[in-house]
Amino acid sequence: SLVVCVYMLSLASPAASGFAPLRGPALLLTELSTVGFDARAYRAKMQKLSAPLRAAARTADRLAATVCMSDTARKALWKPGAMAPSYLDGTLAGDAGFDPLTLTALTSKSLPDLLTGGWPSQSQRELIMARMTPTERRAAVAKMREAEIRHARLAMLAAAGWPLSELLQGGRAPSVLNGGLGDGPVPFFLVLAAGAAAYVEYLSEEAANQASGLGPAAPRLAGDFGFDPLGVMAEEGAYRRKELSANELFNGRLAMLAITGFAAQEFLWGTPVVEQTPFFFGR
Repeated sequence: SLVVCVYMLSLASPAASGFAPLRGPALLLTELSTVGFDARAYRAKMQKLSAPLRAAARTADRLAATVCMSDTARKALWKPGAMAPSYLDGTLAGDAGFDPLTLTALTSKSLPDLLTGGWPSQSQRELIMARMTPTERRAAVAKMREAEIRHARLAMLAAAGWPLSELLQGGRAPSVLNGGLGDGPVPFFLVLAAGAAAYVEYLSEEAANQASGLGPAAPRLAGDFGFDPLGVMAEEGAYRRKELSANELFNGRLAMLAITGFAAQEFLWGTPVVEQTPFFFGR
């Protein structure tokens, strides 16, 4: 009979031997033709058979949204020929499609977990991003952008303050590698700066919580603490605002490279950076 043929093919075919969706229905049909039809048992078996298929479909949809090339795929701006990940779609200011190590996936891990050996590999990070829903991916990108803009602003302040301290006081600027963080007023200044940063963070979180309690609100831009005493951003349109935000990021990224260079140069050569490159500082 047809049932017997399907059953034999599902067992005998080498290609089908590893294909569970074919063998399962064949065994079910054989059982029904032998022992008769039981509606309750039939529904239970069908639900059991379809559960893996539904799970596979959900996983395939998530993989397709992240891994597969689509009409929304775009070229990365940081490297010729490279493609930007799908979660970096160019909507954010300064988005060059740069995430070759898939570090955005680390937002799903806690800091203690990462520090105690829970650092995922490259393939694991790609799988984490593939399993995220679109909403989760947007939240992960926003969290990374928030961290980037904070580091960028801190680096711009440091890139200006580092050589100024050396020009005004002489010697190398206090740092982790140079030492001197416990000398004079430096500890007091560090505590004051940390307290000011915590207070600004508190005000930002309070404003966000109040806005969410009043109903749907406009999405908050990363790094937007409402600080615009001159009203520069308020007078500009959406395109110009994005352009200004991108310029801030570009300068911040350059400052992060500069401050890293300052620290490395002084650690390796042991002299102030203003003496190593006097032409940059009018000396």
